[in-house]
Amino acid sequence: MRRFSTISLCVFSSLGLSLLGGCEDQLPGRDDTVSYIEKVLEQERVPGAAVAIWHRGEPVLMEGFGVTNVNDPRQVDTQTLFKLASTSKAFTTAALGLLVEEGKLDWDGRVVDYLPQFRLGDPWITADFRVVDLLTHRSGLGPGAGDLMLWPQPNAYSRDDVLKGLEFLPITRRFRADYAYDNLLYIVAGELITEVSGLSYEDFVQQKLLEPLGLQNCYAGPVPADARDNLADPHRLEASDGERGKLVVDTPNLAGFDPIVLAAAGGMHCSAGDMLTWLRTHLSGGQMPNGRQLFTEQTRDRLWRPETLMPLSQSRAARDGGHFYAYALGWRVQDMHGKKVVHHTGSLSGMYAWAAMVPEEDLAIVVLMNRSAGAARQALIYGLLKPYLQAPDTDWLAYFQELYGTPAEAVEPEELTAPVGFTRVSAQELLGLYRDPWFGDIKIVEEEGVLRWYALKSPRLTGTMTGAGEGVWGVDWDDRSLNADAWVMADRAESGVILLTMQAKSRGTDFSYDFHDLRFEKVSGGESAEMPILSSIQ
Repeated sequence: MRRFSTISLCVFSSLGLSLLGGCEDQLPGRDDTVSYIEKVLEQERVPGAAVAIWHRGEPVLMEGFGVTNVNDPRQVDTQTLFKLASTSKAFTTAALGLLVEEGKLDWDGRVVDYLPQFRLGDPWITADFRVVDLLTHRSGLGPGAGDLMLWPQPNAYSRDDVLKGLEFLPITRRFRADYAYDNLLYIVAGELITEVSGLSYEDFVQQKLLEPLGLQNCYAGPVPADARDNLADPHRLEASDGERGKLVVDTPNLAGFDPIVLAAAGGMHCSAGDMLTWLRTHLSGGQMPNGRQLFTEQTRDRLWRPETLMPLSQSRAARDGGHFYAYALGWRVQDMHGKKVVHHTGSLSGMYAWAAMVPEEDLAIVVLMNRSAGAARQALIYGLLKPYLQAPDTDWLAYFQELYGTPAEAVEPEELTAPVGFTRVSAQELLGLYRDPWFGDIKIVEEEGVLRWYALKSPRLTGTMTGAGEGVWGVDWDDRSLNADAWVMADRAESGVILLTMQAKSRGTDFSYDFHDLRFEKVSGGESAEMPILSSIQ
C-alpha cells in the first residue's frame, strides 16, 4: 500500500488523523490508518478491536488493538476470537450453496418438502415458503420476531422451540414484499442443513467450509478449551458510575461447551485474520488461497444477488453516493460512489462486527470490536472504506458522533408514556402462572409486598412490577444492562380469564425484545411452577 511522503489536500484536512477520500491514485498509509483506528477506539471507549484489510492482492493491515477484557487484560491480536454475530449468516448461506451444488437442495425448493414440521402463522405462506425465503427477510414476520427465544442469554430455549414457536408469531408484513430483519428463519436454515446433510449445522460448517479453508481460529460451534485464552469478552459502559461511565464486562462471552440455538443466525466465533481469508475466497469467486475451489463462482454470484429491497433514506443515499440498497443471501449489497459494495454488520450485546468487499477493487475489510459502540463502528466502516471509493473528504468520526452522541453524552432514549384504556385487574388477581404459545411460561408472585415477574425459560427477564394505571404495570428488570423495561397490560377474555400483552417502555429498546408479539393467558393451577435458576442454564 502507498504511503504519503507529504500531507496533501486529498488526504487530511487536519492533524492527519481522519481517513478521508477524494484522490484516485493516493490512499492513506498504514501509519495513518493505524492512527485513525486508535483515535476512534480511544474516543469511543472501545476496549479492544481487530482490523484486517486486503487490497489488490496484498494484505494492507492485519492488527489487534487494545485488550480482550478490561478486568483481565490481554492484548488483542489478529488471532483473537470475537463473536461474529450476524456476519455468521454468510457462512450459513454458503453452506446451503454447497448442498445446492451437490444436488441435495434447491434454492427454490419448498421448505416443507425438506422440513415437514415447518409452520408459519399463515397456511398458504407455509405451503409456498421456499429455501431462499428463509434468508432474505421478507417472510411477513415483523422485525426481530421471536428473538426473545434467543436473548438475553443464557436461556433455556432450544432449536426445536424455535421451530414449534414460529406458527404462533403474528404475520404483520407482506410476504415477499416488505423487508423486516429476522433471525429465527436462519436458525431454520441451519436445521435444514442438518436434515439434508445428516450432519449438525456446526459439523457441516466446520468440515465443509472452515477446515478446507484452513481457518484454525474460527468456530461454528463451541470454542475448544485450548482456544479460550485468546477470546474477547463483551463490554458496556456503566452509565451510572462517573460522568463518562465505567467500562465493565457485559455478560461473559458465553462461548459454552455445547452448541447454541442461534449458531446459524449469529453464533460463530472467528478471528480477523481468518475472516479476511473468508472474504478473499468470496472475492476470488470461491477459489481458496491454496488454489482449490471451495464453491463455484456461480454459487458466489447467487449469494451476492440482490433479493429484497431495503429502505434507502435520502440522507443515506447522499452519504453513500448510492441509488439502491438490498439484501442478498446473508449479505447486503449496495452501490457506493459508483462501485458495488457487499457487506454485513454483526451486533450482539457488547460485540460489534463488520465485513465488507468491493469486488472492483479486490478489497476486503474486517472490523471486530468488543463493545457495542455504534459511532465507533460506523466511523471505522466509513473511514476505512471511503478512501478506496474516491469519496469526498469527511471526518467520519465527528459525523457519527454528532448523530449518535459520544460516550460522555448520556442521552436517554425517549420513554413512552404508559398505555391507557385497559381492564381493571387487582394486584391479587394478577398473581399466578401465564403462558404464551411461543415464549412459554411466566409467573407473577408477591414478594415482600411487591409484585415480581419471572420468565421461566429466560431467567434474566426477572423484574419488579409497579402499577402505572388501570390494568397497566411497568416491569423493570433486575439486570439493568438489558435496557429493555416494558409495560404490561391486562385484559379479560370472554370467559373471564386474564390476558396480558406487553410493549417496550422506550423507543430506544432493541427490536429483538419483541414484547409486542407476546400474548399471555393465565393458566389455572399453575401456582406450583418452579422458578428458573440462572446458574443452571448453559
